[in-house]
Amino acid sequence: MIPGKKIAYRYTYITIGVVTAVSILFYLVIVLFPGILLPYRIGLLVAFLLINGMLVYWVARRYANDMTTWIDSTYQSEKSFISNASHELNNPLTAIQGECEISLMKERSPSEYQASLKRIASEAQRIIQLMKHLMFLSKGEEEILKTASQTIILAEFLMQFMEKRIQFSPDNFAFMLNANPQLFKTAITNIIGNALKYSGDKMVEIRLRGAVLEIKDQGIGIPPEELNRVFQPFYRAGNTREYAGNGIGLSLAVRILHAYGAEVSISSVLNEGTKVRIDFQHVE
Repeated sequence: MIPGKKIAYRYTYITIGVVTAVSILFYLVIVLFPGILLPYRIGLLVAFLLINGMLVYWVARRYANDMTTWIDSTYQSEKSFISNASHELNNPLTAIQGECEISLMKERSPSEYQASLKRIASEAQRIIQLMKHLMFLSKGEEEILKTASQTIILAEFLMQFMEKRIQFSPDNFAFMLNANPQLFKTAITNIIGNALKYSGDKMVEIRLRGAVLEIKDQGIGIPPEELNRVFQPFYRAGNTREYAGNGIGLSLAVRILHAYGAEVSISSVLNEGTKVRIDFQHVE
């Protein structure tokens, strides 16, 4: 569920709860002291309406403030997303343009033209891959859930990622979920790929405990002040500049996992490692 709907539902429930509580309180007072309060029934009605009105007004103000904050945050996030997407698309396009201009400056040998075309093809592939990711990120959760799903036995599914640098320790071989295998594989591949990339030649540990999957590396870690931003598309921590990537893999993985009801959290210690925790307990 999107944050805007969560805020609306939360304050709807609060409003209903407040009105119900005040109504019950006034009802009990009237039932317990009918003889004393009967002459003041009009005053009680006015007091009831005033108190309810004030409480609803207070709830409405809080709702408006939270929605304004959320809208502003979403707007700033969208601005950042568009700016970063433009930058990421501009890099390969500039490289292609530069390669073409250099190739056309003078007559070259067939092998030189082939090398130039290979570089152009490589940059074009980067653009295609980036556009696919952008198109996927633009989809709503409903669209993701419409894709063909099948039952996945999680422990068995994770075995395909095993390699010499990965240590896998499951305690649950029966947990299952329904998801699109290709999308689910993309999500897990992106998270494990990050763990391997930032760990150098160190081991990566994958633990499955009940319905909770943890992927822990011994890599460079994430600076504490940047930890709450790593799920944003195109955002890359300041200590990752020397590593290849465009900062879209983790946000793509989280988008897929959230669509299927999983909760994703991340903890990290700088220069010691990062742990991604995926909780499937609420997955249908």
